[in-house]
Amino acid sequence: MRTTFRTIFPAVLLACLISCEKENMKPNSLSVQSSQNEKATTAFHIGQSFGGGIIFFIDGSGQHGMIAAKQDLSTNVAWYNGVYKVTGATGAALGTGAANTRKIVNALGNSGNYAALLCSNFKSGGFSDWYLPSKAELNQLFKQRSKVGGFSGSNYWSSTEASSTNAWDQEFGGGFKFSDDKGFTILVRPVRSF
Repeated sequence: MRTTFRTIFPAVLLACLISCEKENMKPNSLSVQSSQNEKATTAFHIGQSFGGGIIFFIDGSGQHGMIAAKQDLSTNVAWYNGVYKVTGATGAALGTGAANTRKIVNALGNSGNYAALLCSNFKSGGFSDWYLPSKAELNQLFKQRSKVGGFSGSNYWSSTEASSTNAWDQEFGGGFKFSDDKGFTILVRPVRSF
């Protein structure tokens, strides 16, 4: 009996130690669950005040999206700074507005009064990463205009360039999109991503 006990006891002790080590190697299920609960409690919704403005788009993750400033920056401003120039700001899809804005400002300069520069210089809610929305981003903003509020029925510039002389804008009364002369003076609403 003593021989059996001497053989079995160390084997059982070893099995317990191995089992405890395996348990310690697993991710802490409580902290994983806590992390998932934190994400679940950060539920964003269209029309919510957040990040210096109002959320108008949320991606599939539910944790990222786009915010519009609460008001227009200017009653009317041109897309360009007085000189027709190709800027390379041709991104039209969601997620391209920030890059377009950088390209426009790099090509047209840091002085003057034009749409992309106004957005680039805008600060609200402690955030300074605002930009002129791309054509698709502007369309998303149009779709949620009643939840964001403060829009005119007039046209708003996008950051999407159509040619050396034209850029895309959208009319917020009916949603019509136009490739208009960069010298036209129309409305601007900056956006930012989160």
